[in-house]
Amino acid sequence: MEKYTKLTLDEMIRRKEQVMAAKKKPAKRELYIESLDGVITIAEQPRSVFADIQEMSASEADAYAILQGVVEPDLKKLASEYGCAEPTEIVDIIFKAGEVGKISVAIAEISGANSNTVTTVKDIKN
Repeated sequence: MEKYTKLTLDEMIRRKEQVMAAKKKPAKRELYIESLDGVITIAEQPRSVFADIQEMSASEADAYAILQGVVEPDLKKLASEYGCAEPTEIVDIIFKAGEVGKISVAIAEISGANSNTVTTVKDIKN
């Protein structure tokens, strides 16, 4: 059984610089895409992206999350090069259907939206 440390005001003040630095430098992860035989880079997204997603259908949400979350290659520029009327169209052009969901989930996970980052605690260290 894991023991957890209770966070106090003093502890959170002590961690201020660390917390602020983490917000300024989003986490990144590389994903191998078999159909493209190459690696893309995804980045952690802010809460505002997930707030926007709440207003969309599932397919629109996946495409939007990927458009925002893939940082290399730049999908917005790529959409322009491919002549897409809407930037999100590039997602269905370059990725296979099964890849879209997996990439979207990976972006949500790195952003903390689809992970078990919050746990109910029974034992707390003092």
